Amino acid sequence: MESEERRGSGFAAGLVLGAILGAGVAVLLTSKMNEEMRERLRERGTEMGQRARERAEEMASRARAKAEEFRGRARETVEDLRDKAEEILRRGRDDILGREETSPLDD
Repeated sequence: MESEERRGSGFAAGLVLGAILGAGVAVLLTSKMNEEMRERLRERGTEMGQRARERAEEMASRARAKAEEFRGRARETVEDLRDKAEEILRRGRDDILGREETSPLDD
């Protein structure tokens, strides 16, 4: 019976020792895994931040190009309207001056 008790206590001691070793290994692996995960998350965050900056720069560049294009078109439109207004004024002035010269009151 004593040998059965020894086997039982040896088994229990082995079980406890195995559980302790298993818990220790799990803690070490978890710590290592957490460290690796934190590092991967940090790298991923850095990559995503860089991509966001690149896209923001790209969008800003496109916006500047579109704004410049719009300014160019607006200048052209203003110049065209100014030319048309000057032409209308010139024609009106010519019509008024031409009529004054041939006014029926001059007869």
